[in-house]
Amino acid sequence: MAGGPEVTGVCAIDLPGTAEELRRYRRGGVLLSAGGLVLAVLALVGVSVFPEDPPWAQDLAGFLGVGGGTAFLFGLVRFPYARRFRRILSAGPWSAHAATAVARAWSGEAVVLAAPDGGVWPLRVVASRSRWQEVRPVPAGVLWWCGDPRKGGVIAAPGGGPMFRAAPVRGKAARRRLLDLAEEAGLAALPVPAAPHSAPGAAAPAPGVPAPSYARIAGHAGAWAAVPPRRSRPRRPEADVRTAPWWRVRSLRRVAGLPQVGFGLGGLAAGGGLLSLDVLWPDPESAGETPTGALFMMTAAVAWTLWASFQVWYRGLPVARMLVRAALAPVPVGRRYALVPAPVGEDVALVLFPAHGGPDDRPEGVLPLLPPERPVEPSGTVELRGWLDRDGTDDAAPVVVAWCDDRPLWPAGPYLEAGTAEGAALLEDLAGLLGPAPAAGPGAQG
Repeated sequence: MAGGPEVTGVCAIDLPGTAEELRRYRRGGVLLSAGGLVLAVLALVGVSVFPEDPPWAQDLAGFLGVGGGTAFLFGLVRFPYARRFRRILSAGPWSAHAATAVARAWSGEAVVLAAPDGGVWPLRVVASRSRWQEVRPVPAGVLWWCGDPRKGGVIAAPGGGPMFRAAPVRGKAARRRLLDLAEEAGLAALPVPAAPHSAPGAAAPAPGVPAPSYARIAGHAGAWAAVPPRRSRPRRPEADVRTAPWWRVRSLRRVAGLPQVGFGLGGLAAGGGLLSLDVLWPDPESAGETPTGALFMMTAAVAWTLWASFQVWYRGLPVARMLVRAALAPVPVGRRYALVPAPVGEDVALVLFPAHGGPDDRPEGVLPLLPPERPVEPSGTVELRGWLDRDGTDDAAPVVVAWCDDRPLWPAGPYLEAGTAEGAALLEDLAGLLGPAPAAGPGAQG
């Protein structure tokens, strides 16, 4: 197994998506620097204008100063990074590689790319965990690469963004551990991804070319073999939505946003307990007054809880209830499926085909899924239930829940028919993970 082919004769910066992502990254640095500078100026004005009494005014100015200075520095760091990105992306093309991500507790995030010569490239990702989380390939996926694996370069989600700086992993022990994890994730068995094709002069799919056939997608789905992320211990099976209320179903609780409300309530309980014990910011000279830091912390916890509760009420509850109605709809529709990873992030997607057909059938639609909590066969048959309109209009994409082995696979979005613009675009992105089509012989079909 090897990394994908390169786009020859064109630099990575020439891809429209890459150029736009680079401009967006630089604009983010400008906004961070400007916002931090404004906060720092407000803090200086506050220190000179506010009297020492009440004490919270000076404390507020101090918090503004620290936050503004931190944002200003983070914004400045983006400018040399943007220049380095431009230099690397102007020196060579993108190449597509199968990849697996590894979270390291003390050393940051890492990723292992499949090299074109059949080897692997262990790389250290220079990025915050929150930003990398959006595109990290777990357990495996596809990333684009530009640069020299011996010196470092730029990795990006398929399409040219978001982009991250990557450097080679140092140390034999660290590299050996990453190679073992890549072998455990089955990186060597993953198919070769298709070359990037969005630049002038690159090989782009011809208009009107049909989507890959069932045989091709199902075969590659078996190679990807999407499985749940590694966990230290197996999770307890979810409650059955047919016999239990929806709030007892773990996936539906996450969809509704209840964990965020619980986080806010936990913060309020912890902060209140520490304050009652005079453990948090004790001040012997405060004469019973609440410290400003504690007041800000409790205010933030209250604001978070209220915001999370509003999100649950306004968005989470309607979505969870609609998924329950769809899952319990009485008339199922049988379809064949192939389970493939989404182009970006940890989600997967069901590519759906007619229930009774042959290996040359083309997709009818695609259903984005939340990461399954249990192993799912890469291909087989499912029952689709629901077909509920999101907003009650005739052109709304339907909400569908797929049942496989008598358990639901919860969707991450509506069902997208292959004939719609959204469905065709997602199928094209998914086809990019399958690699180049085999050479057509007499009577051969893709």
